[in-house]
Amino acid sequence: MAWKFRYKKAEQEKCYAQTHQKMVEIPVEKKVPYEKCKKCDRTAYQKAKEKCDNRKIQLEKKYKNMMVGYESLMFLLAWYSIATTLFTAVLSPVFLNDCITFFGALGKGIGGLFRELVTGADSFGQLSSGIPNRIVSGIVYWLIAGVVIGILFVITGLLIIGIGYQVGKIYRKYCWDIISIIVAIMSTAIAIYFGDWIKSVIPINLITLLLLVHAIYIGIRCYVKD
Repeated sequence: MAWKFRYKKAEQEKCYAQTHQKMVEIPVEKKVPYEKCKKCDRTAYQKAKEKCDNRKIQLEKKYKNMMVGYESLMFLLAWYSIATTLFTAVLSPVFLNDCITFFGALGKGIGGLFRELVTGADSFGQLSSGIPNRIVSGIVYWLIAGVVIGILFVITGLLIIGIGYQVGKIYRKYCWDIISIIVAIMSTAIAIYFGDWIKSVIPINLITLLLLVHAIYIGIRCYVKD
């Protein structure tokens, strides 16, 4: 009969537990990386972390030093190639004549642009002709012309600087490496040494041809990297 008494007592405890339930907050431990328990010795982890951080700092310094050396080498190579190419170009009559023609046309273009800016400022300045007083009219004319030509110069300068900045940004992003220097040296050397043969086949200014070749090269590099 003892088991019946124990069974009955268990049933009573069960009923009591069901009718007298209450919420009890139990703290739950959260898992922390690299920490198994409170008694765990983290010395090994700290040493490994310090070793990894030191190695990372050393690699970053090594990378920066390598980049500085690489850029210095590129600068020296570019300087040497430019100096050698200029000396060789002086000895090439065809290439030298095309250089004079190209930069002469560029200078004429800049002069023509300057004249157009002055003409535009003068046209705006003529608005002062309606003033009867000649002195006041002259002052107003120069004020209007000065303001207009200043604005036109600023706009033109910003356009040129913006275009140059964008071209330089693209070149540095896609073509700032030893391959571009080799292409520039090789194309310039070919234009200097084979200038007569090139002009007999393609009647084009050699400087213009070099700019077109390099523009095509930049386009190819941008397409390949993208």
